[in-house]
Amino acid sequence: MLRAPFPAGTVVVMDSTSVNAKDLLTFCENWNTAILTAESTTVNASVLRLLSLCAALTNASAAVEVGAHNGTTGLALFEGMAEEGILTSVEPDPEQLRLAKESFVAAEIPHGRTRLIAADPHEVLTRLTDGHYDLFLSADKPADHAAFAEQAERLLRPGGIAIFLNVADAADPAKREPEQLAVRQFTELMHGDEKWLTTLLPLADGVLIAVLRP
Repeated sequence: MLRAPFPAGTVVVMDSTSVNAKDLLTFCENWNTAILTAESTTVNASVLRLLSLCAALTNASAAVEVGAHNGTTGLALFEGMAEEGILTSVEPDPEQLRLAKESFVAAEIPHGRTRLIAADPHEVLTRLTDGHYDLFLSADKPADHAAFAEQAERLLRPGGIAIFLNVADAADPAKREPEQLAVRQFTELMHGDEKWLTTLLPLADGVLIAVLRP
């Protein structure tokens, strides 16, 4: 007969001090880096793995990203997207977009699965189709997250995921520059918006993930 490991009513408290937080962070980062196939990346490895997982969780057939990062984020999204999924990448810097295109070609991503747009994302996003996308990534200027969140709400299907990178400024109330205040106000807005189910993760420079409620 199997015995319960602890008497009834026992409260078990796990010892979280057994592993140093910095050591755990290093271990996780090394573990995630080892999985990546790219020789070099411009984005934290754990963040890239998170992007792949979010794309897989939504089985994304359509995704849009703001900020190309030489194709690094796009490749991570493609790993989790549906087999015929299409990525729209909006990047104001044509050179960044050229490098992203080279990365996609090297990874043998079919040309028909990419829409690369070198233009101001504030203008481009307003022209994209409402409710057409499963995943939205804001990986450019953190001060623009609030404006892009408004677009994400319109663009995503119910249950779609929005991801916002580099929100660390929200954690330091001593930072008072306009760009830093914009990030803090953005996180507060998302936290209080009932249309989104949100969480903040302490990966790299901070990641906010939001699911658009049905």
